[in-house]
Amino acid sequence: MLVFIPMSAALRPSNSLKPPKSVRLRWLNCGRRVLDRRRAAPDNRTAEPAWPYPIFARINRTVNEALVSHDGPGHRWLAALGQRGMELGLQRIAALLQRLDHPERQVPVVAVAGSDGKGSTSAMLAALLQASGLHVGHYTSPHLSETRERVAVDGVAVTAQALDDALIVVQQASVADPPLDPTPFEALTAAALQLFAHWQPRLDVMVLEIGLGGRLDAVNATEPVVSVITHLSYDHTSVLGTSLQQIAWEKAGIARDGRALVCAQPGLIKPALRKHGITARLLALGTELTVHHVAFAGAALRTSAVLRGPALADDLFIELRQPGRHQAENAALAVLAYLAYAEWVLAARGQALVAVDEAALALAAVAWPLRAEVVQTDPLVVVDAAHNPAGMAALAALLAERGKAWQVVLAVRSDRDAAELVRALMPIAQGFFLPRCANPTLLPAADLALIVDQIAPACSVAVASASRCFIQAGREVGKDSGVIITGSQHALGEWLQAGLLTSPQLQRRLGLPENAQP
Repeated sequence: MLVFIPMSAALRPSNSLKPPKSVRLRWLNCGRRVLDRRRAAPDNRTAEPAWPYPIFARINRTVNEALVSHDGPGHRWLAALGQRGMELGLQRIAALLQRLDHPERQVPVVAVAGSDGKGSTSAMLAALLQASGLHVGHYTSPHLSETRERVAVDGVAVTAQALDDALIVVQQASVADPPLDPTPFEALTAAALQLFAHWQPRLDVMVLEIGLGGRLDAVNATEPVVSVITHLSYDHTSVLGTSLQQIAWEKAGIARDGRALVCAQPGLIKPALRKHGITARLLALGTELTVHHVAFAGAALRTSAVLRGPALADDLFIELRQPGRHQAENAALAVLAYLAYAEWVLAARGQALVAVDEAALALAAVAWPLRAEVVQTDPLVVVDAAHNPAGMAALAALLAERGKAWQVVLAVRSDRDAAELVRALMPIAQGFFLPRCANPTLLPAADLALIVDQIAPACSVAVASASRCFIQAGREVGKDSGVIITGSQHALGEWLQAGLLTSPQLQRRLGLPENAQP
């Protein structure tokens, strides 16, 4: 049982956790101190790959240049707003949109909220709508490397200059008398709506992802013709409430009277709608549509499933690039939202969309960046942005299809329940590699090591630089598992910008070649 730590660091106990058990020190040729618990792990490693590992050492100059933050005046203004922090509420964004001549009213809106899966679901829905011949604006959060990732048209992020121009327009509107002083998210949401409203050729629909919660989120200043609430779990409890019922009430605030609301958990959403007094038309997973015959294929665990229910005339076979049963459920939500939007646009505008079985072919190409993304196959390296216990449990269930001896590279925000994240990973983890990160919002690696040591004593634990963690994790991989890099979107973004990781799907969204070489 090995614990790697840097020579200059020490594991220090916290008030609530005991330090690691008795250990002995010895030197390894890697130049690190190793804490050996005298329980040697079985040597099931494959032959060590030649250095450098392609995914970790290939610094793609094209990609790195694209990840550099744009320094235009609009982006500088947005960065200055960042000092304010988060303030939920609709008063400022409503006033700002009024000054901008209501860009949110120019294009029909589908709003997507939820604790888990809203990014993937919104991406799948945007792809379904685009497959029907529509021009689609897609707004998401947060970003991994640069702000423009959040604002895309027909699957490709807008240019940094286009976003900067829109931010300048929003800035000018916000400083008029009296000044509005929007939050960064409100300013960015207004800029995205401004871009979408004036895009040429004209957009047909906007798919907008809620930032946090729903009821008081800036995106809820729009009037969605269809709303979607994906799976709910305990996330942002200090803001949204400590029970799933409270969280559901906040999310249900995006529904509108007489309009379709697609949801994954009707048992939570129905009471929340009653408390709001909203009479939405509920289209629920498990009632209108169910998921059957989920299967996985290949090293990337590409997923197939059958969707069945009253919402469809016949069974619908789907193939997904994004792996996992949870992704099949996200796809089912996207299909329900597509059907609801098709019904609305036919009634409101006399426009018929293509049949859902034809549009659903597009799902095979949809992949959201860093959602169980296979970034290398030898050794197998998977990157996932799971950051709450429910998302981590879904990830672990997927990885278990491949094997149960994964090397886990883990970073966690300090406001997350790190212990629960580790517990979710225990069934598939053989070793934990905990990178030291510069981001002050992340839990120090030494503190995380204590948590892992207490909860998963059978697993090895390493604390080192990110690059050293990646390298060592790759060396420890057995033939039936791989490396999983997860726990924090902020850490993943830091490693992307440093060139330690690359994401073909992120490159695709940014309009860059997926396999560009230096």
